[in-house]
Amino acid sequence: MGREHTPSDGAAGRPGMCPPRRVARRKVAAQALPTVVMIPGTLCDARLFARQKRALRDLADVRVVDYDDLRPTRDWADALLARLPQRFSVVGFSLGGLWALELVRRAPHRVERLAMVASNAHGASAAGRRNSARLWRLWRTRGPDAVAGRVLPAYFHHERQRQRHAPLVLSMARRSRRDAAAAQFHWAASRPDGHAALAGFQGPLLLVSGARDRVCTPAMQRTMVRAQPRAQWLELPRVGHFVPLEGGARLCHALRRWLNPA
Repeated sequence: MGREHTPSDGAAGRPGMCPPRRVARRKVAAQALPTVVMIPGTLCDARLFARQKRALRDLADVRVVDYDDLRPTRDWADALLARLPQRFSVVGFSLGGLWALELVRRAPHRVERLAMVASNAHGASAAGRRNSARLWRLWRTRGPDAVAGRVLPAYFHHERQRQRHAPLVLSMARRSRRDAAAAQFHWAASRPDGHAALAGFQGPLLLVSGARDRVCTPAMQRTMVRAQPRAQWLELPRVGHFVPLEGGARLCHALRRWLNPA
């Protein structure tokens, strides 16, 4: 599947209707499942995690958040925490991983498990701020198609995969609200360093990355492992940045093991 880096320390009678008791049992079962929150990356939405949501539906109450209510002047992390249950696990892809670390930093006692997918824990850098400013300027002057066109070459390792998934990436970018896009670029350019939050996290930690990722590189993954040596790191060969798409099946398998190790 990939190269795995192990931790260092080891209504009755009516056609088509379910009987009331069966419906009640299903509701109880759904309530008993743990909550898993999935946070997509920059200019992405819930469609990014469609395959993973289906793969985990028997193990968890999966909630894929989007950025529709994200605003530059709003504390989105606190707003998200306010509508989540007291305990939850979180999967973050790319920028979503940075948001996931922010949830850990603010409410470490509420996060049971953490999975960082093609992400990193670095704080904002001068180069990162310049890149975010360039992308936002490109969005304002030429629109989301131009932004997607600029970043797509670095997103996928295989040209065949890029051609296959480019329509979805473009569609997600087009769906992104202008103010939500501005807030995402702002967060990327102002985020705090997350290594301390990672080091202090005591729950199961999974890192999944592509060996050919030019955005969140293998070196960034090693930095996270040094911060939290208990992390389980799975590096997927011949996969670039968009792990949920280019390495979708292997990510599904890894997330199932993360949720249910037995």
